[in-house]
Amino acid sequence: MIKTFCDPYISSNTYLVWDEDTHEGFVFDLGVRPETVKTFAQAHGITVTALILSHGHYDHAYFVDAYGVHFPGVPLYSHEAELVILCDPQANVSALIGAPDLYPAPAKTLCEGDAVTLGTQTWQVLHTPGHTPGCICLYNAEAKQMLTGDTLFADGGFGRFDFKYGDRAVLGASLSRLLSMDGDIVIYPGHGRASTIREEQRAMLWFERC
Repeated sequence: MIKTFCDPYISSNTYLVWDEDTHEGFVFDLGVRPETVKTFAQAHGITVTALILSHGHYDHAYFVDAYGVHFPGVPLYSHEAELVILCDPQANVSALIGAPDLYPAPAKTLCEGDAVTLGTQTWQVLHTPGHTPGCICLYNAEAKQMLTGDTLFADGGFGRFDFKYGDRAVLGASLSRLLSMDGDIVIYPGHGRASTIREEQRAMLWFERC
């Protein structure tokens, strides 16, 4: 199961993902106040076992310290290549909005091929750099669901590559990878509505004009 939360100011999506049988769950991206997520989790008997960042930009990591307070002892995960983003206010874009900040290093790092398990669910880590060096997606092959962060959006969208450490060519390769996958996969992006891989085949057309 996936519950979407969106902060009206930051406008990024936070996802609570859980297994219906075991009620184990993880939170993907931390741009929504933890009180909101915690209230929902408690009401549905969900035990959060991991906090996962798709990448380290401020709109996805803004409340990371607050999540540590509301979910004590729950480890924070990100890709190992994202450490350079989390510790640099220019790279994590917090300086660009006039509120330079540093975000803590994860307790555990993820890399391509790792898996996050919730009961019988397996969410595979896909390393999809370009927007940042350590961008990841999480893919549940059995459910045909994918959390795409800021790599791929609905309506032909994709993450910017003009921030510090962004790379147009690398992002293009990541988009090509995602768009070559099963068209029935439902994507849950870092911003905006859910979509499917099939609907987003035209994303590369937009990218080629940039």
